[in-house]
Amino acid sequence: MKLLLAFIIAASIIYADVLCKPVDEETKFILLEEGDMAPTVLDCEYNLDDTESFHTLKWFRNDKAIYQWIRGSQPAPIPDFKNYVDSSYESSKDPNKQYSSLALINPTISSTGDYKCIVQTQTKTIVVHKSVQVIDVRNYTLSLKRYQIQNETQLECKVSNVFPKPKLTIESEGIDITKVLTNPPKEDEDGYFNATTFAAVYDNDDDTDYHKCIMTFDGYPQNFTVVVASGSSACERCIDFRLLLISCLLYFWLERLHVFI
Repeated sequence: MKLLLAFIIAASIIYADVLCKPVDEETKFILLEEGDMAPTVLDCEYNLDDTESFHTLKWFRNDKAIYQWIRGSQPAPIPDFKNYVDSSYESSKDPNKQYSSLALINPTISSTGDYKCIVQTQTKTIVVHKSVQVIDVRNYTLSLKRYQIQNETQLECKVSNVFPKPKLTIESEGIDITKVLTNPPKEDEDGYFNATTFAAVYDNDDDTDYHKCIMTFDGYPQNFTVVVASGSSACERCIDFRLLLISCLLYFWLERLHVFI
């Protein structure tokens, strides 16, 4: 029992000066755009006593160091990341926090990841976690096609060249979807995704119906939608088997009469 108590006390002494804050629940999304973009700023929240005039700060992405700052000196991004971090960005007039934030520039899909800020003083260590998710739809295509087979409308939704992994959902206004088939998104060699989903609805009237395919990304509030209409005058490719049967019988009859040479 004494040995266990001694171990607990020793562990408490070792970890007493390490303050680890929980992961930021709100992921920061970066929607890539053509041309110049404003920096995406990740703040490192911490408080230091006035006596703690010396400290170092480091930022990591997926546990790989990308930026560091020593109080009283100029900050410096790690060489591999110098084109992706604005080291001149000042987050505060407080000398203890002047260059504490991480200003991300020229983001790519590789900017997605778990970020960590570690502040070290002579007496304690503070760890702050952040999460970043990049969305890239600059060159994507999203389409919804419909095929009419008698009273069944078949819908095919496709998306290509998006990041991250998308989710496709087909909805039909006022009509129950009877079948759904979704293929897992496929990642290409550049890290972008393509996906396809199918659905079928039963349609027994000639009224115009509206179908839509919705593309979403996990946690991202905005969605991307394409709509197609169906009905007597809005079919992309319809097949009426009665007309097809009549055409076949007519062709067979004309052939028997040697109308075709």
